[in-house]
Amino acid sequence: MSNSPVILCVDDEVVAVALRRLVLLNAGYQVVTAADGAAALELFRCIQVDLVITDHWLPGLTGAQLGAEMKRLKPAIPIILFSGLPEAPPGSDYADLYITKGMAAVEFLRAVAKLISSVSAKSSANIPGTPSSLSRSTT
Repeated sequence: MSNSPVILCVDDEVVAVALRRLVLLNAGYQVVTAADGAAALELFRCIQVDLVITDHWLPGLTGAQLGAEMKRLKPAIPIILFSGLPEAPPGSDYADLYITKGMAAVEFLRAVAKLISSVSAKSSANIPGTPSSLSRSTT
């Protein structure tokens, strides 16, 4: 069993999600995909994911609506909203990061790693006996 982070990618564009999946797999992540908001919510409820990357324009729900529901269910899981729009769409304030499609793969992977490591650091800071929690103790 692998300890690499699990990323849920949501996009109804088959080529886009396949490319994103390939980039993430090559970087060492485990990737689960969904083509719409309903399938993504079902996966999100059933499996432990470390990060969600969702397109904004999805059938059924927008990425903003999907992210809002995911944050209600599991607020600690970071969400990246992906869109071709030049600015973050209305209702996207739940997203931890907004990325415009067309970002270079290296920058995309750097943003993913930064979000995952920030969540890991926060969770280890709350576990007694870990280096983060020990460095915060007072005398």
